[in-house]
Amino acid sequence: MSAEEKVLEYPYHEYYKKLTNRKHPAVDELVIARVVRIESHGIYVFLDEYNVEAYIPLKEISTKFIKHPREVVKLNQRIVAKVYSVRKGGLVINASLKRVLPAERQRKLQEWRKLRRSLILMAQMAKELGVSLEEVIEKVGAKFMEYYDTPYDGFEAVVRWGEEILREVGVPDEWIPKVYEVIKENVKLKEVVLKQTVLISSLAPDAVDRIKKALSEAIKISPEKIEVEYISSPKYLVRIKGYDWKEVHRLFKDFMKKVRAIILTNNKWPTTVEAEEEIEKKPKKRKRK
Repeated sequence: MSAEEKVLEYPYHEYYKKLTNRKHPAVDELVIARVVRIESHGIYVFLDEYNVEAYIPLKEISTKFIKHPREVVKLNQRIVAKVYSVRKGGLVINASLKRVLPAERQRKLQEWRKLRRSLILMAQMAKELGVSLEEVIEKVGAKFMEYYDTPYDGFEAVVRWGEEILREVGVPDEWIPKVYEVIKENVKLKEVVLKQTVLISSLAPDAVDRIKKALSEAIKISPEKIEVEYISSPKYLVRIKGYDWKEVHRLFKDFMKKVRAIILTNNKWPTTVEAEEEIEKKPKKRKRK
């Protein structure tokens, strides 16, 4: 049986309960709901995360005036609703469609997709480790939920920062190699590349050696992410790879700081160490009339 097939057989509400340790939704919580019955006065929906029904009255279905719920929803349609009342220990739940903002709907659907994707990956981990899926959910998924919105967000952090993240959240040491392998093979982050032209020139007698040393040492900041290509004197193309723009801009800033420190230390000769972008940002001097 494949990991996907195993996931289809696993009750989603049991999975959600093991991750969050929650039995029923809270007021103002966003929930994934499936329309199971449509009446003239409202609709009944099944909450995937909690394995219970909730009721959405007609007045809570749309911000516009409607005569019947069928104008807005269809049977078996999956929707995002917001809980506004929980009574009798979670047995009586009222929810709303109209109180859900578009951004909230998108965020909840994204979370739901990530949770399902996480479950598929944990089923693969269980197969590789030779343990039950329940055990992996408890010792991997639930651990990540203490630090991230979903286990998948944690898996992305592992791809970005390395297997040390697995140790930090408390995954058993003996599991880490195989868990890390499954994550690396299946979680692909969108890579971004920052390209900057850097101008480096100096009249110092040892300028060539200084520049070579500066670039070599600066690349060591993150050798797997930083590349430098000589274009023509005094231009060098710097490429920095990463998974978000803040990260690559921070690396470029650190790179330039390192290069400047090595080239300018004890250097009294005319020297330039600047990025073309920095030069463009400098205000032009006004011409005297």
